[in-house]
Amino acid sequence: MFAPTPPSRSNRPTLSLPFTARPSRRARLAGGLAAAALLAGTTAGAAELPLVRVVLSSAGLAQFLHAGPVTGGGSIELPVRLDQVDDVLKSLTVFDREGGVGAVGLPGKQPLAELYRDLPFGPDALASPTALLNALVGTEVEIAGPVTATGRVFRVEPEEITLPNGGGTVTRHRLSLMTGRGLVQAVLEDLTTLRFTDPETRAQIERALAGQTRNRAKDRRTVSVGFLGDGTRRVALGYVVAAPVWKTSYRLVLPKEGGTARLQGWAVVENLTGGDWTDVELVLVSGNPVALRQALYTAFYTDRPEVPVTTATRVMPRSDDADAAEPRPKMYEGAAPRRMPAPQVGQMQRMAPALAAPAAMPPPAPEAESMANLARASEAEEAATQLLYRFPAKVTVATGHTAMVPFVDRDVQATRTWLYQPETSARRPLAAVRIKNDGDTSLPPGIVTAFDGADGTAAFVGDAQLPLLARGTFRYVTFALDAKTDIRREDLGIRRTTLGKAVDGELTLTTKSRRTLAYEITPPADEDREIVIEEARTDGFAPAPDQKGVEETPTRFRATVAAPRGKTTKASLVLERTDRQTVILTDLAPEEILARIRGLENETPAVKDTAAKLGALVGDINRARGERGRLDAERKRIGDDQARLRQNLGAVGSGTDLGRRYIDTLKTQEDRLAEIGRADQALEADIAAKRQAAVQLARQLKL
Repeated sequence: MFAPTPPSRSNRPTLSLPFTARPSRRARLAGGLAAAALLAGTTAGAAELPLVRVVLSSAGLAQFLHAGPVTGGGSIELPVRLDQVDDVLKSLTVFDREGGVGAVGLPGKQPLAELYRDLPFGPDALASPTALLNALVGTEVEIAGPVTATGRVFRVEPEEITLPNGGGTVTRHRLSLMTGRGLVQAVLEDLTTLRFTDPETRAQIERALAGQTRNRAKDRRTVSVGFLGDGTRRVALGYVVAAPVWKTSYRLVLPKEGGTARLQGWAVVENLTGGDWTDVELVLVSGNPVALRQALYTAFYTDRPEVPVTTATRVMPRSDDADAAEPRPKMYEGAAPRRMPAPQVGQMQRMAPALAAPAAMPPPAPEAESMANLARASEAEEAATQLLYRFPAKVTVATGHTAMVPFVDRDVQATRTWLYQPETSARRPLAAVRIKNDGDTSLPPGIVTAFDGADGTAAFVGDAQLPLLARGTFRYVTFALDAKTDIRREDLGIRRTTLGKAVDGELTLTTKSRRTLAYEITPPADEDREIVIEEARTDGFAPAPDQKGVEETPTRFRATVAAPRGKTTKASLVLERTDRQTVILTDLAPEEILARIRGLENETPAVKDTAAKLGALVGDINRARGERGRLDAERKRIGDDQARLRQNLGAVGSGTDLGRRYIDTLKTQEDRLAEIGRADQALEADIAAKRQAAVQLARQLKL
């Protein structure tokens, strides 16, 4: 699938899987690579298995299967994009019926950083010889040229040299070596040979250069899979990664007459993998299974608590200074312990649904067929949760290219009709076709281009959208506005009727709401129309019992109206809703009881008599409440006046004439307050009695 230059395998860490001494003949599964141990190297002679199968999901994943011969003791390499390594680690599956799976490994996520962690210099040291020598100050080297010496690198410093005859300046680098006979200098550019004498230093430089070569492809990693056993046999290797979704594009040819239409479905696929798909088996999957992604290629560390180091108590003897103040003991303070921050685990991201791995290694590939053979109907298979399309011919798609392959080409049951959607067009219906899937498998959703007429003379009539069409079900596909038909719609509103049933103070109210939608349909003068009226479904409403032939969907009501040519047809859609409510009348106030039983459609003389009595009681209670309100207002006025009189009495004194007048007035007011209190109590008792009478009337009500 990918075609980068395979990196060198020397000194490359790999991941190991446990295996038994006698491998089973069943397919070995190489999964859970992130938990395996590191090895020191891989088997020499690694190769790449050719890509033989591509399974594309409409949910945004692709399953790739590589298959071919391997020899026991050898290994194969699988170059993958860096952003796909997590998915490969999650889904990599190896099929080997004859031998066993050995080591499976790949370089670390940041192999250069790990490489330079163990080297005495960083990656910047390889920028130039000067940078390398300055990074290895103190290392012994041998130089030859105008100056021949052996010594340790002291420093390389740039210097500007003026060229003769005004030729400008040039930068040279002066190397200083500390030798046994002192400091020796030489111009680096004039040397013919410079050699590091320490074999370990030469090996470290070689490791760094080899690592740079292996990791030139920054966005690539190579997974290496080893195989045990003897002899040559055929194996397969599969994995699931993110990929562009494949799109569905239908062509629908509507005949002039008859009940069938020609449906042709094409799949639009893109190859953005970085490698060509050459003569591969192509499988398309339409489904929505659950898939997860996890950062398996990222190293995580757990946070460990740090405990202080236990030391002896520090003793601070007091100095022998009797005249000085006693010193304050100084607390010993060590460096504050550093805590490693807890690593932030990458958030689980929701991916598009994963594809199931193949049950077994694919059989040997048949001879490649021409692209013309793709016109044959693809082999469709419907599983429990997804729909698969297998193509009879091999497919070749170059990297970065887009291809179209047919997966459906057959007749379907189709009926021309007109669909009226008020929210789409208030006055015009939509030209539509009712398609029934009478095939063996479901049809995935996609865009539809509709044509009118027979093959060779078909004319474009519009575009449409086909939702998922399960086996044995039908959908309306709308592709144009019918400008020749006029529809007037009027919402006549909702009429409500309420019936009541009362037993022992419990009232059950049944409210029936009836909504009527009226239509006037005027078809063309020379054409009949069969209009399917589509109204949004409202919670609780259903077609009235006298409405026949109304189809109900989870979101719509559909009523079919035949509109003969040359005249206006009137029709209506009546919807009903029934609500029930139970009320305990004895828990309500008299006025609420009265409000509940008034206006019932099944009101009887007894109910009217009870309502009249309740009306009288409510009137008496309201008058009593009004009187209590008047008495409360008078009580407040008297209280305010007494506060004023007591304030004045305190100012003039009780022995004065004016003071005695204040006292007489206060006595009179106190007598009135006592009368108000008695009257208020009587009114309160009267109200309670009338409420009790109302409750008794409610309990005795029969309806």
